Amino acid sequence: MISTQFKQIDGHSCFTHYYQTANRCDVVLFVSAFAEESNKTRHLLNKTKIMLYQQGISCFHIDVFGTGDSEGDLSEATAQQWRANYKSAFDFLAEEGFRTVSLIAIRYGALQLIDLLATEALPLPVNKILLWQPYLQSSTFLQQFFRLKIAEQMATGNKTTQKELEYQLSTGEVVEIAGYPITQNFVSSIYALKDVTALPALYQQTPLLWLETSMLPNISPVCEKGMGLLSQYFAAEFAQLQGPAWWNATELVQSPELIARSVEFLTGKTA
Repeated sequence: MISTQFKQIDGHSCFTHYYQTANRCDVVLFVSAFAEESNKTRHLLNKTKIMLYQQGISCFHIDVFGTGDSEGDLSEATAQQWRANYKSAFDFLAEEGFRTVSLIAIRYGALQLIDLLATEALPLPVNKILLWQPYLQSSTFLQQFFRLKIAEQMATGNKTTQKELEYQLSTGEVVEIAGYPITQNFVSSIYALKDVTALPALYQQTPLLWLETSMLPNISPVCEKGMGLLSQYFAAEFAQLQGPAWWNATELVQSPELIARSVEFLTGKTA
C-alpha cells in the first residue's frame, strides 16, 4: 500500500510518504537534501522508492517542519527541530513493527543523519546506510550555500561576502538565499550539528556505501579524505558513478545507475 498523508509529528502537521509492504524485516527512511537540491532530487527518490517497494521493501519519507508540503516556514525551523522529526519517524517505524531501519541521506541530509546517530538513542537498529553525494562538514555546506547569494549579488553588479551575510543575520535580519528565508537561528543550528567524530562505536560494523556521481575519472582528494574519516566509524565503501551533477543541474537529470546501485545495496540483490 502506498499512502501520502499528513501526520502530527512533534506538535506539527508533517507530510509523509509511506510505501508499505507486508515485510516487516527492514524499512528505508529517507533523509532529504536541502532547499533547491531537494527539489532536484525528489524524482530520483520517488523512482528509488518504487523500485524498493516492488522488491518488497517498505519506505518512509517525511517532509520535516518548514519544508516541502509540511506545516511551518523555513524561517522558523532549526536543524535540531529536524533531528526531533527524524527521531519521531524512527519511533513511528518501531511502532509499525519493523525490526531494522536502513537510511538514504542525500547531500545536506548526511549532516542531519550523522547528527541524529551521534545524538539520539534510536528505538531500532540501523541496518545499512547509503549516502548520495554527502556533505560531511557543516561549514562546507554553509559555505556552498552562501555562495549562491554571493553569485546572485555579483550578477546584479553588487558584491558581498559570507562574512557580511553572516553579520546581517547576526543583527536579526532574514536573508533570502535562492528564494529561501535564512535566519541566524537556522545557521547557528547547522553549525551546532555533531559530526562523524562524535559517533559512538555502535556503528562500526554498520555497512555504509557512499555513491558519488562525477565527471572525473578518479576519486577526488576531498572524497578520499572523507572516506578515510567515515571508515573509522562505519564499515564504509565508496563507488564513483560517471555522470552530470543531478543535484543542481538546470533541468532534472535522470540517473538510472545511481538508483540501480542504491537498490542493489539496500536489497542485496543484483539487478
